[in-house]
Amino acid sequence: MLSVAVAALAALACAAAVAVFPGSPDGAGASGRPRAVPVGSPSGALPGALPSDADVPAALREPIARAARRCPEPEVTPVLLAAMLKAESGFDPQAARPETGEYGIAMWTPAVFNAWAQDGDLDGRKDYMDPPDAIISMGSYVCWLAQQFKRRGLTHDLPGLLAAGYRTSDKTVAEARGVPERVRPHVAKVEQYLAEYSR
Repeated sequence: MLSVAVAALAALACAAAVAVFPGSPDGAGASGRPRAVPVGSPSGALPGALPSDADVPAALREPIARAARRCPEPEVTPVLLAAMLKAESGFDPQAARPETGEYGIAMWTPAVFNAWAQDGDLDGRKDYMDPPDAIISMGSYVCWLAQQFKRRGLTHDLPGLLAAGYRTSDKTVAEARGVPERVRPHVAKVEQYLAEYSR
């Protein structure tokens, strides 16, 4: 996850994310109409949809799909977000790493979450311990990471780069020009889960 030291940079980027994600948190466009499903998607299924027998809790499937649907980057799929969540917390909404200040299903630090916070369940609050809020916010941040890496020409193994960027920062991945050594075991876990969910 990003260190608190770069939270200010993330806050500035949040303004860019708002421009990327116009409309409401339910995936509707600026006009309030739902965004079109890509051509070729069977019966409106989202590319990279979770298989019905995946170990993703039922209550998390809709927010994961919605988070992916809101992102225009094709690599940000439900299976990728689910794989990242499983690697981050094992889908535990009460997960905590107090030593690093990371909490909840998406292991947000409070400062970084505040820069990317979305009200995923539309209850009027933005809470990193609330799974829909944490997941929708994660989707926005991962989408922004995808855009940043593409802009920098970092496209080889983009899912791995996204997992590394989420665990560290976009700057750390850009400086390494790939997955930094210290997060390779974490990225390997994400890639393992992604392969399982993509079968």
